[in-house]
Amino acid sequence: MAALSALLSLWIGLCAGWAAPALAADRRVIPLSNLRDGQPEVTLHGETETVALRAVLPPVIGLTSAVLTLTYENGIDILPEKGSMSVFINGSPVADLPLAAFRGPVNASITLPGSLIRPGENQIVFQTSAQHRAICTVRGTYDLWARVNLAASSLTLMSDGGVPEPDLAMVRQLLASADRAREPLAIVQPGGEIDADHLGWGSMVAQSYGLLLGDQTPRVMAVPVKPAGNPPTNPPGNPPGNPAPTLESLPLPGGKNILIGTRDRLAPLLGEARAAAIGGPFLAVYPYAGPSAVPSAANKGGPEGSGAGGGGFVAVASGRTQQEVDQAVMRLADVTRPLPTQTAMIVTDAAVPAAPPAVPVQVEGRYRLSDLGFQTVQHSGYRYTGRFGLTLPAGFAPVSDRSILFHVNAAFEGNLGPGAVLNVRVNGKSAGAMEVDKRSSGIIENGEMPLPMALFRPGPNLIELEAELPPAGGTDCVFAVRRPTFTLLDSSSIEIPGFARLVTLPSLGGFANTAFPYGGTAGGEQAPPFDLVVVGRDPAWFGAAWSLTAKLAQRAGDLMAVVPYTGWDGLPNDNALIVGPVAALPQAVFTSAPLPADRLAGLLEAGALIAQAKARGEPMAAADRRALADRLRLGWSGSNAARSGPARPGGVPQGMGQQMGATGSALAADGGAANRWQRMAGEAKDPAATGRGWVPDWARRVMAAAARYINSWTVEEAPVDVVALTENAETLPEAALLQYRAPGAEPLTWTLLTAADPRAVDRAMRSLGDAGLWDKLRGGGALWSSAAPAITTLEVSRPYQIILNPFDIGNLILILARNLSQRIELLFALLLGTAVVLTVSMRLLLKSGHRERSGS
Repeated sequence: MAALSALLSLWIGLCAGWAAPALAADRRVIPLSNLRDGQPEVTLHGETETVALRAVLPPVIGLTSAVLTLTYENGIDILPEKGSMSVFINGSPVADLPLAAFRGPVNASITLPGSLIRPGENQIVFQTSAQHRAICTVRGTYDLWARVNLAASSLTLMSDGGVPEPDLAMVRQLLASADRAREPLAIVQPGGEIDADHLGWGSMVAQSYGLLLGDQTPRVMAVPVKPAGNPPTNPPGNPPGNPAPTLESLPLPGGKNILIGTRDRLAPLLGEARAAAIGGPFLAVYPYAGPSAVPSAANKGGPEGSGAGGGGFVAVASGRTQQEVDQAVMRLADVTRPLPTQTAMIVTDAAVPAAPPAVPVQVEGRYRLSDLGFQTVQHSGYRYTGRFGLTLPAGFAPVSDRSILFHVNAAFEGNLGPGAVLNVRVNGKSAGAMEVDKRSSGIIENGEMPLPMALFRPGPNLIELEAELPPAGGTDCVFAVRRPTFTLLDSSSIEIPGFARLVTLPSLGGFANTAFPYGGTAGGEQAPPFDLVVVGRDPAWFGAAWSLTAKLAQRAGDLMAVVPYTGWDGLPNDNALIVGPVAALPQAVFTSAPLPADRLAGLLEAGALIAQAKARGEPMAAADRRALADRLRLGWSGSNAARSGPARPGGVPQGMGQQMGATGSALAADGGAANRWQRMAGEAKDPAATGRGWVPDWARRVMAAAARYINSWTVEEAPVDVVALTENAETLPEAALLQYRAPGAEPLTWTLLTAADPRAVDRAMRSLGDAGLWDKLRGGGALWSSAAPAITTLEVSRPYQIILNPFDIGNLILILARNLSQRIELLFALLLGTAVVLTVSMRLLLKSGHRERSGS
């Protein structure tokens, strides 16, 4: 009986082990460089400064502890007894690290309790406090700095339960998770070619992905996958003898993947059981145990020892028909509504995604700093630096003789010396200053500081404050107990006067800041739907188009309505984003472009050669680069400003464009895709709902004609000097982003993203985010290369204007004043003409009166 009991206990234990296997422990290392774009470091200047990082952490089971590892260094002039760097996690202090005399980088390891870290959004804050060891003046504060090396710093999460099985409620958190922040989002297409439907579905998913990432630049890839087939018709992607791919064996580039398509197209990848569950608009998520489980060189973060799964997933959006896929995709893209905690669902609550809470925009009026998110601050030291933001609408057009008034409420104490001043910078440029001295009795009450309106721009603006507080006399720093104190009250305010509702295009700066004219709100109206046109068959062009729309959605703060087209099928009817290789674009694309097709193609091909050589680890010699630039100039034979009529020799833009146009037309017409997307876009952005319905079309046409007439004599044209672009052979571009007016009478805008080949556009899009080049877009065009990540800006060559609120008389007067202030010769001619008319009129009146008095 004892033996039987022991055998029974063993049997029960084995069954329990088979029923609920123990999950492997998980150790997930997240580099802090994953938390922000640009340079992988954080530098804190002056006596006090604070920097916050947003970290979205993945869900784990049984989080036991977390370790924050930091590598930092600081200046040599910091007084050790007075220097420290505090670290806060979600508002709780976790460490107070010393800032001592520099002897090299300092490594610190901070063990955090598991209860302090939560899945989802977390905040890591660094705050420095420092004092100079020898110079207790304003000048000494510029020697105080501390720098955190984000690439060498990390957050390690340790759990004993492993990685949870993903469900739909986790998908958005997993998409924005910091451990896979450097991995692209892969949008998987079943089949060899991407059609217009999949381009549209991918654009909506990519936009929601951009909204989830916050400020980080999204990167999206298109991954076509050949489905299973019988041996005689085995797709080219599957060599003979290799099994057809399934959901578990898809060759995907990372762990963030979304599979989109109708049930019939997805069935070979999903299998019969999963495909049978698709009985309507369908959303599901499945774990993915592919090659993404191994951390790559590009993404050193990720799980260690977590098994093959590693938190990778494949989300599925499907349906029996294209209309059902539309509903599933729109439900997945609607970031305002949470998804249920289940692995699969039939969408029954499909609706047009509701607009998220609008970003507060400041128009005419007076705003307290507390309304702008600034809180009262009291600073003890010799130099205070602070900042706050001001968001202006897309139609903000400053009038040159007006100023935005900054009303300062502040106080100071201590023995101040001469030269105390409060400086203000707007978007990095000096805007004003206010003297601080004893004459104000230590109080500044409603001190008025005019800030030039021309320094502000549509979209986000950064206003920086710097108070310089020199002491009255020299003091030994060790015994400098009482230092000057400056207090800035949040009752201070910004007063914005009236400005013109006018947009001057092309403007890549406004495009990058506000997404106008493709997204956002301008003049009280939502941006109309736009055409997304991809010319080219390689998946890289589709990934670039999705990455671009995702970034625009970020800046617009909302999903944008798109009408997708693959290939060139005549001129687009609306504003258009055009993406494709420069050799395959039809000549019609370049009719009004700032650069001729052959000149642009030569530049991009030369830049691609230089960047490709550097990517191989064999950089081209300086003499070879100069020779390449000289050959370009020689081929153009000095006609740098002239536009070329036919396409460049050896290229096939016209023929290829016609061929792609036929293909695009066939794909777009398949199942009425173009009409369906136009209808969906119209429902998403209903003109009647945005206030446009009351304006008759004839009135809009009249105002458009008046705008064209005003634009013709108020805006100057300046051709682009193409030869000047080859003067620096180090920065020959491999990609171009151009914005210009579309051919025709309507003021439509085209924005063209092009490169010489798919590898070039892939490298360029990666550098656009990694090097932080997006915020440097300006003018009418941007040329850049991954070999030398710097933007070459093209000035606006053929500007045109769009009047917002055209039936507002006050707005029209401001527009006229603004245009005349920019054209002094026109203003002088107008004043001279007015003087002549008044003189002649007065002379005629006086002469007539004299005749009446004389009786003649």
